[in-house]
Amino acid sequence: SILNFDTGEHVDVETARSEVFLDHTHRKGAYNKKNNPALIRQTALDQAKADPNDPFTFARVKTHLENGLCNLDDYGVTFKRVSVDLLDFSDQVIGRKMADVPMKVRRA
Repeated sequence: SILNFDTGEHVDVETARSEVFLDHTHRKGAYNKKNNPALIRQTALDQAKADPNDPFTFARVKTHLENGLCNLDDYGVTFKRVSVDLLDFSDQVIGRKMADVPMKVRRA
């Protein structure tokens, strides 16, 4: 056990480590919320765009970043712009559109 100078009590080493980790996490989250709100939102949007099958991706990533559970560079998506042919029922090309396809996705 070690001495907690704030309370004057002896505490378990693991408890002290947990308290330090939580304090660091809260400070990191507060810093991210204050200084990087646009970047947090864009990162969460990119992750949600890369995984359209999971409806909770945006909220989860945004929460992780706002609460300091992850760093901003823990997440990343690289998109590639591709041309997609639009076909009718007889497989005739009736148009083209551009689409962003996720190539590299990094998740925390």
